[in-house]
Amino acid sequence: MRRAVALLLAGLVAPASHGQQVVPGTAAEVVQLDVVVTDSNGRPVRDLTLADFLVQEDGKPQKLSLFVPSGSNAPEPTEEELVAAEAAEAAGEAPKSPGRSIAVVVDDLHIAPESIELARRALRRLPRELMRDDDSVALVTTAHGVIQQFTKDTATLGQAIERLIAQAPAFPPAAHSQMTAVQAELILRGDRNARKLAAKSLIAEPGSIFDTAGPRAAIAAANGGGNTSAAGGDAGKEAAAEDEVQRQARGVLAEALRYSVASLSGVEDVLRGLGARPGRKLCLLVSDGFLVGRGTSDERTRDLQRVTDAATRAGAVVYTLDTRGLISGGADASIAGNSVQPEFKAGIDAQSSAIYRTTLRDIALDTGGLFVSGTNEMAAGIARMLADNAAYYLMAYEPTNTKRDGRFRRIKVRVPAHANYDVRTRAGYFARDAKKPGPPPQRAVLDGGLDLDEAREALAQPLPGGGIPVSVDAAFLDLPATGPQALVRAHVELAGLVWDKAEGRNHATVELLGSAYGPSGQAVGAPFGQRAELNFSDAELKRAVAAGLEFQQSLSLPPGRYDVRVLAREKRIGQVGGGSAPIEMPDLADGALAASGVFLASAKAGADPQTQARGVRRVKKGENLFFQVYVYNAEGAGTRAADVVLQAQVWSNGKPIAASKVQPAKLATDGVTPIPETNEVGLSGLAPGPYELRVVVVDRKAEATVKRSAAFEIE
Repeated sequence: MRRAVALLLAGLVAPASHGQQVVPGTAAEVVQLDVVVTDSNGRPVRDLTLADFLVQEDGKPQKLSLFVPSGSNAPEPTEEELVAAEAAEAAGEAPKSPGRSIAVVVDDLHIAPESIELARRALRRLPRELMRDDDSVALVTTAHGVIQQFTKDTATLGQAIERLIAQAPAFPPAAHSQMTAVQAELILRGDRNARKLAAKSLIAEPGSIFDTAGPRAAIAAANGGGNTSAAGGDAGKEAAAEDEVQRQARGVLAEALRYSVASLSGVEDVLRGLGARPGRKLCLLVSDGFLVGRGTSDERTRDLQRVTDAATRAGAVVYTLDTRGLISGGADASIAGNSVQPEFKAGIDAQSSAIYRTTLRDIALDTGGLFVSGTNEMAAGIARMLADNAAYYLMAYEPTNTKRDGRFRRIKVRVPAHANYDVRTRAGYFARDAKKPGPPPQRAVLDGGLDLDEAREALAQPLPGGGIPVSVDAAFLDLPATGPQALVRAHVELAGLVWDKAEGRNHATVELLGSAYGPSGQAVGAPFGQRAELNFSDAELKRAVAAGLEFQQSLSLPPGRYDVRVLAREKRIGQVGGGSAPIEMPDLADGALAASGVFLASAKAGADPQTQARGVRRVKKGENLFFQVYVYNAEGAGTRAADVVLQAQVWSNGKPIAASKVQPAKLATDGVTPIPETNEVGLSGLAPGPYELRVVVVDRKAEATVKRSAAFEIE
């Protein structure tokens, strides 16, 4: 009964959790905040009322138009609410809580190889024990983008986490420089010790050009660098080295900030994407930390404010986790060697560690989240983050400052009667700028600018008959580099398109849309799509019409049976065609015998199938058909005890008409990746037309059989 009331209250509050909104037809905004309050012992404070809070924007009090204790702060329901909730639950009308949307952003642009395994080990606990049933989790990296779209399936998320790998160093030293990014920032801030440390390191390098009699040292001293009376001595040498250090620092920091901006932009994009999702929205940023050039002429603090603005407008909170744990942060100064004074090195070490953490701390605090660092128990940090948002206060106000000047508005929330309380919420947002056109209503798009909502609507309709001919097939494949994938391939006939001709070229535009659907017809995951701009000469057009248009897409799907649909739309006159294909995604974790899809290639007899393009479904008369298939979970695989065989069969009109000899499966690997089973089938004597190749895999020891098939056509 309490659960029903909780769902009912969640349904009433959910619309207010979508983030900051602009009131239609006006310039006013409604700023929405999630506020977490803890006492001096870190325990959540749950009994506050609207009168307890003071909300200020740029120091001026704001009047709250919404105040709702949420999560476990929510008050006990009244008797009337209990009765209403029971009636709604009995009638099947109780609204369902949208749950939490958790975007895990792994900043692999700034994670060292030794840290990525610690991060992966900690994140494994998320699907295993920390996710709630109604949580949807996505996995994104700053280097590669989306690794796993939002999913509630813990197995799918777990497989995505295993695919995380370390990248090359994000900002290696610039050419001919051993200076690190954090040293460069300190030098450009004017830190005297950092400059001396780097200069002494430069002088101490084997083969250093900064010798006492060198012309550069003399010129630097003569121009006021160091003690001019000692142009040929140590002072002149150090002055010349410090000038070189200053020059190198600018290049090193510029390169580091390029990567920092990439990471911040990735987090900002994730946050803005969360805006359309209902319910509680969290972003977990996992990183070794990075610089924003504070105190230098190139600082990127405005990029930090853009992240805060994105969190405010999306109604999201960012939690940050320092993946360096208890590893010493002094690596930046380690190149100094024994010739450098230890007091310099110790000071730089301490500053280096603090600087890298500062950005992560500020992102968390400015969006109302927590920063976890200084621990090798990262999984406990993730658990703490997820538990932190269980109790919060949802507030909203319409700012008294209605100027549209594009400036950053700073937000401060306090509980005046309890100065010892820690109050966390988002730090501000950018006001609209009257000098710039307002942003158009944001709609999510697919590759090529295709509208996501329009794609969903088009794919939900029955597949059209006639129009553009589209054939589709889908095959399962699981390799260590990618994990389980559905490989979708569509072939679009181009003969019926209407072509525009200009300056001797033929033009047409074809939009391809697709999605996977579960057994009950529900869409699984986001649609995929692509816009193909076709531009051919007459000769190229003839070849293109003969070959058709090929489209491929890989999807991450949990175990189960699916139907994959693909639509092709011709842009000019609106021709539409479509096709579909079934696919089974086996659960390899259950240990049962399984096989990938069948990958086809055609070639003349005797040709090496490894040189042929996979996926070819048209075969010329007289050629042989080659196939590849991967076998999984064979009993005794990798030992002589395994006893697995396979056979290829050609079917036509539902009947077998040819078969290969039964051959033993090799079940080989290259040490990590399985090697596919490969064979060929002769097609001589078969008339042109459609056929089906079935590959039967039998594990004699396990008494198990699996079958996989692929359609092909003899021309």
